[in-house]
Amino acid sequence: MRTLKRAVTALTVLGWVTSGAFAEEYSIKVATPETPPSFDNLYLQIAYDKGIFKKNGLNVAEFIQLKGGPLATTAVVSGQADVTATDVEGIIQATKAGYPVRAVSSPSNKLSYVVAVSNDIKSFSDLKGQSFAVSRAGALSQYVVFPFLERENVSRNDIKWLSVGSSKDRLGALMAKRVKAAVLYLDNAAEISGNPDFHILANIADLMPLYPHELLLVRKDDIDNRPEKVTRIVQSIIEACRFLVDHRDESIDIFIKYTGLDRPIAEYTYDKLIAMKPWGVNGGMTGQTLNAAVQTSVENKALDAPIPITDFADFRFQADAVRRLGGAIPE
Repeated sequence: MRTLKRAVTALTVLGWVTSGAFAEEYSIKVATPETPPSFDNLYLQIAYDKGIFKKNGLNVAEFIQLKGGPLATTAVVSGQADVTATDVEGIIQATKAGYPVRAVSSPSNKLSYVVAVSNDIKSFSDLKGQSFAVSRAGALSQYVVFPFLERENVSRNDIKWLSVGSSKDRLGALMAKRVKAAVLYLDNAAEISGNPDFHILANIADLMPLYPHELLLVRKDDIDNRPEKVTRIVQSIIEACRFLVDHRDESIDIFIKYTGLDRPIAEYTYDKLIAMKPWGVNGGMTGQTLNAAVQTSVENKALDAPIPITDFADFRFQADAVRRLGGAIPE
């Protein structure tokens, strides 16, 4: 009987701890950077659809689907959203301009972009004077092309940049022959595999292996005044990244739900990505990758000189979230 009483008491205490852990819930607005999403950044949809945000005491009041990193960055900067995933260059420029935002993890830490071109384009030199589809001026889909142009002594001003929208929209522009080139995600590139009119000119990661694809962005007001909210957001996204790695079929189902792509293309894309290990199962943000991003920004003349990564990133919440989840897992 005494043992039973101890057990009941222990369970009661556990109930208090469990129910009190998220006694304060936070309402959040989430902005996605791509519509439809790529498989790379599906973690926002995973956290939303699988109830991970809710489990961690976060009520999603709005799930805003945008087209392009600059719009996603602006949504957080302006207070229209509490969190998004967006490109590191946009974050660097936002903080340089004085906007109080910070990166807190890197859920997509590998670039899986490819440059797809018309079959008559054999090198970046052939793109002089040609139209090139990007999401919008200053977006990552434009920015990552600059090192390739520089390597072949092609001025970025020699390219006719066309703001089109999402990777799917850029694919449409390429296939309609409105442009000669486009930066595409793997899933969209798979749609032209075997088409004699197009080919892949370059894999972006070959030249930029350390450059992170997307960072999780929040406002500094939440960091300073609602740190628990930020930790829960980061934890939710890390859990979503782990879900992507561990649940192939369910992840593919959610990807198809948001994109409408055929299952063979979704499966092909997932398997290609899983081999790249692109998802930040332990947060993904490191000093090495952020320093690589700063160096690229200097080389691309977006920065006059290197800046401290603490100017635009805060590692504390990633570390706290990983500890709450029981520590880092093998990658």
